[in-house]
Amino acid sequence: MILQNTVDPWSRLRCEPERAVALMGNRGVVHDRQRRIKPQTWRGRRWICCALEHKGIDRRPLFRTAPFRYSELFFLDEATAYAAGHRPCHDCRRPALALMLQLWAQVHASGRTGAPTAAEIDAKLHTERIDEQGQRRTFLAALADLPDGAMVAQGEQAFLLWRRALQLWTPTGYLPGAAISDGKFVVLTPPSIIQLLARGLPVDVHRSAFGAAVLPS
Repeated sequence: MILQNTVDPWSRLRCEPERAVALMGNRGVVHDRQRRIKPQTWRGRRWICCALEHKGIDRRPLFRTAPFRYSELFFLDEATAYAAGHRPCHDCRRPALALMLQLWAQVHASGRTGAPTAAEIDAKLHTERIDEQGQRRTFLAALADLPDGAMVAQGEQAFLLWRRALQLWTPTGYLPGAAISDGKFVVLTPPSIIQLLARGLPVDVHRSAFGAAVLPS
């Protein structure tokens, strides 16, 4: 059974018979006892991305039917997880989260009286990825104003901005992007993560992104 647990840059859950996987994650229990995805594909604000292996356990796409714990979701790479609005797990990816919190404190230094928390990030990201109608929220920006690691969309195609060129996202890796005219782009990566990437937040990308890419015209 091919489970509907591949996350794309829009944060949608897809059934993919072929895919590359670098990270696992979850956003609560979003499947039923038949291992089908429920209409609402998230529960709560805590959307995380996790290591595939932790404490000697190799995580698998199980979708447990009982007891319910969470629904295992999978990402091509960290850039995809960030575009979908997930942040590093406090348990299995603690160093990555610690660096995110450090940069978050710099970005949101004005008026701050204490250290930022993962819950603060979750609350902010939730407002940036889901609108009042429960739909995916995006924004417009010029390519020149975006950092490497950001993801943008044109229609049903998503592109990774990497080394100042565009790479076409697929579930198995990146392909050289088609030339795109200048102007505003639909940005999938939430604004707060864009700010962190601009501050130097590291982002792992699938090895296919290091191939040839087509610069936008």
